[in-house]
Amino acid sequence: MSKVFIGRQPVLDRYMNVFAYDLQFYQSLTLSCEATLQATQSLIANIQEAIGFQSIVGNHAAMVHLPSQMIRKEFLPRFDALHPVMLEISSTALGNAPLLRSLKELKQLGSSIVLDEFIDSKTCAKLASISDYVKIDVEGESSIALKSTIDALHQRGIKVIAKKVDTDAQFQVLKRLGFDYFQGYFFNHPTLINGKKLSGNRLILLQLLAKINEPSTRFQELSDLISQDVTLSYKLLEAINNPAAMIPIRVENMSDALRYLGLNRLKFWVNTLMLANMEGVPKELLTSSLARAKFCERLASDTEYTKDKESFFLVGLFSNLGAFFKVPIDDIVMEMPLSNEVKAALVQRYGAMGEALSIVEQIEKLDASSSHLKFEQLGILELSERFMLSNAWAQQAIL
Repeated sequence: MSKVFIGRQPVLDRYMNVFAYDLQFYQSLTLSCEATLQATQSLIANIQEAIGFQSIVGNHAAMVHLPSQMIRKEFLPRFDALHPVMLEISSTALGNAPLLRSLKELKQLGSSIVLDEFIDSKTCAKLASISDYVKIDVEGESSIALKSTIDALHQRGIKVIAKKVDTDAQFQVLKRLGFDYFQGYFFNHPTLINGKKLSGNRLILLQLLAKINEPSTRFQELSDLISQDVTLSYKLLEAINNPAAMIPIRVENMSDALRYLGLNRLKFWVNTLMLANMEGVPKELLTSSLARAKFCERLASDTEYTKDKESFFLVGLFSNLGAFFKVPIDDIVMEMPLSNEVKAALVQRYGAMGEALSIVEQIEKLDASSSHLKFEQLGILELSERFMLSNAWAQQAIL
């Protein structure tokens, strides 16, 4: 088994659309340089054979940060021709002549270069001259200094990416300063208004979600609810015929959908479409929710909680409801007919389902310090693998 694991974070543009995904390779153990290279090559080969790297990022580009010895055409993960790989380099690249030659060759083949951890120094200034993008760690930097740096880079035709953007408030400030792109899960943390009452379409939507997820809601009630919205009915059948649903025939009506999906899976597609149609919500929020849902379900299926996998899935799917409705999750949960275990997991991260949700939140922020993460018998290598598989599934589900 590889001793290297992958972290994945979205990079969004100023309109909160996904621009690319950042893929970072980390060591789970202290390895020699040669062992690290071999483990990384092995992991890349395994992923390409199992699901392919393009499936992890969907119809988007990938920023890849590899050991400098592997920034060569024959070692790179493979992506489709429409999405050439974006190569991340550090400031140490300046003194590495073989790496610089390789970067020049790869750039001629269509790759772009991303300079990570840019600071105001002569070394970074020289490397910026061959880079298409630079990343800036915004923690601890003053607005005046950031604005000056951004303006100088823009004058040279270089796009600027803000790293470690964790909240919507931070995103708004950095956007005003002129950053082009933003890396992090800030869209999961919008500005919430305590005591805010839902009204209009959002209140109706929440009431529908509550009704759909009542354990007592049977197929005929669900069918009646769906039939009231022609657009929802059409989109539901379209989604059910998506390859991610794995239905062996083309489904033409709700009766067929129930026969091949079952009531719980049908409820899932209705939940997903209703959230997907919410206005003013970035698409990546739904992708994140689906990936969380599948990840939590996988943890249940691969441990002693198999019988609870549907509840694990629901916890992941609903974990971002506060961000969808822009009110605290506690207020949302009060309106939903969920079990006490599911409510405790969503609000307090309590119990096995709450632990699974907490783990996926930590994996989303993955860095080298995450090697201690564990769920039952699953360590960071197994958790990272399941996270990548879940993201690939989510990308396909929303196509």
